[in-house]
Amino acid sequence: MLRLRLLFAIIILILALPFWRFIDMIAIASPFEWLLTFAMFIWAGIFIAIPLKLIKQKIKVWMLFLIMFGVAGLSYLSSPLSKMATENPTFNHCGQMTYTGMIYPAAKLLTDAYRDDLEARNQMCWIRKMITRVPEKYELGPYIKIVHDKLMKPEIKYRAALPLIAVLMLKINFGSNEANAPLNVYDSLHFWVDQYTEEISSRDYKPWNWPHSSYIKFEYGLVEKNWQSLIDSIVVEK
Repeated sequence: MLRLRLLFAIIILILALPFWRFIDMIAIASPFEWLLTFAMFIWAGIFIAIPLKLIKQKIKVWMLFLIMFGVAGLSYLSSPLSKMATENPTFNHCGQMTYTGMIYPAAKLLTDAYRDDLEARNQMCWIRKMITRVPEKYELGPYIKIVHDKLMKPEIKYRAALPLIAVLMLKINFGSNEANAPLNVYDSLHFWVDQYTEEISSRDYKPWNWPHSSYIKFEYGLVEKNWQSLIDSIVVEK
């Protein structure tokens, strides 16, 4: 019976990392910070509390809940996005309790697939942070130039970040209350498609990158292969 419990505990622990990575999408996409806290609370219950209970049955339930609240509390205090300024896209822009935020500083020590994955996600957190910092009142011309200069900074511009750039352009242009906002957004979408061209799905990774390489090529490929056709299908009369 002990061996069976240990087997289930090991399986759950193996799944902890990919599910933690998946939770990053909440930090990147959700406008509500509490969703990440709630997700980390559930994650801790499934991938920390349950394996501990399987391995050591005598452990008290209140201790397991204490661990879950501790993980959730750390997530809440660290926030989904880091406090670093957005001027430099290579800073660690995801929160310290996210998968990307915690592992990104060690990206250069990992395999190519992990490095591409972490850098692409960090770029998404960077743009997501820009979205949250669009001021309520501004002059469109000077502000859009500032954002343009920032978005041109990354040496590698991942195509997977394009949906977030679209959201950023929407917030900037429609927040300015200009009459030609739809046209500005339409033009910017086509412009950034031509700038952000790095496709993870087209990379040829070495065998030792598997299985992570196969998964990220599929995941990012959903955006990389379909975003261009989506933009081309949008027609705005000039």
